[in-house]
Amino acid sequence: MTANDAPTHESVLQALHAGIDMPEEIFEEIVAKYESLSAWLDRDASNIKRYQPFIAPQGSVLLGTANQPIKANEEYDVDLVCRLNAAKNELTQRELKASVGREILSYAASHDMAYTPEDKRRCWTLKYADDRRFHMDVLPCIPDADCYRKRLVESGHQSIAANISVTGQAIAITDKTDPNYDRLTEEWPTSNPLGYAEWFLEQMAERLLVEKRNLMRHTTIYDKVEDIPNHKVKTTLQKAIQLLKRHRDTMFAENPEHKPISIIINTLSALAYDDEDSLVGALTAILKTMDKFIENRAGVAWVANPVNPEENFADKWAEEREKEAQFYRWLTSVRRDFGSYLNGSFPENVPAALRDRLGKTLVEKVVDEIQLTEISAPAVITSAAALSRAETMVEQVRESGTETTPWCAKRD
Repeated sequence: MTANDAPTHESVLQALHAGIDMPEEIFEEIVAKYESLSAWLDRDASNIKRYQPFIAPQGSVLLGTANQPIKANEEYDVDLVCRLNAAKNELTQRELKASVGREILSYAASHDMAYTPEDKRRCWTLKYADDRRFHMDVLPCIPDADCYRKRLVESGHQSIAANISVTGQAIAITDKTDPNYDRLTEEWPTSNPLGYAEWFLEQMAERLLVEKRNLMRHTTIYDKVEDIPNHKVKTTLQKAIQLLKRHRDTMFAENPEHKPISIIINTLSALAYDDEDSLVGALTAILKTMDKFIENRAGVAWVANPVNPEENFADKWAEEREKEAQFYRWLTSVRRDFGSYLNGSFPENVPAALRDRLGKTLVEKVVDEIQLTEISAPAVITSAAALSRAETMVEQVRESGTETTPWCAKRD
């Protein structure tokens, strides 16, 4: 191995990310599955065809932050929206849920699916029995952009209301526990997962463009940068979030009820992100400042939905204080574990705590494959400027140590 090929903290982290990332073939199979369902809902015999059913991914698959399951027998969890072009005065939540459900049930029967779709609180769940092991949660919904914008204006968020790319995708959803579930009314539960995804993309827009341009230099498949689908590249923000989520998932493997929810990690990470061009830099910035974006509103911890600041992603913290305590416990741990690693002089020496959190087998595999022998410039960082920034980030961690901010959370 030449000096220029010798790995560093950056290249090790990049390799670890590659080991947990959802494989491209899994993504393509998921797309094929929900496109198949979409075609069924829109077939001539469908009872909802007149509503122009539209299916799209939401959550981690759409954001590009989905990880492989930790265990071989665990499933990929795929969240979808199923939007019908209907109005609130046309049907109740129950009727919407039932209409979509009838078609989903007939789809499962016609495709000989081994599991009958489940009618859950808000969604229909389709479980696939093939080797890929994943299930799809399909959320029935209808457009709700006008009401969504009106609420934003009334609560003083005119600038968000004016952002059509965000508010134009707002939806009214079904919820069995809602008191209006059986009533024709304008009062429905609302959500905006696709609008949130637009905001998330805006937070990393510059880095996403850079990654697409880098890909263009190494492929002839696409004629121009604009043709490259977002899922074909990964930014340092997405990779950092995936590593943080893997750390969380293993830490709370025996206590999943209290693990910090992904939407909080995603939001705080995106707010702390500053277009860092290295994974070391992104993790450093995020772990240093992510908790600064947790507001205190009249004594209530508040992680605001960036596309609807009146919605608190941490609303359950007030009801169950243990959830808030566990978030800060995780934050302290993840800062310490990654800080200890970056504080070390030898990239091959991954501390035991971080090995446990990212997976011992994966870490050992990465260390063996890249044959760490000496500290030098990382192969994954191609520019001198990026290398300099990554080295600076590592040096900042070394200077601060592992028991002080930013790596060990201290609260007033």
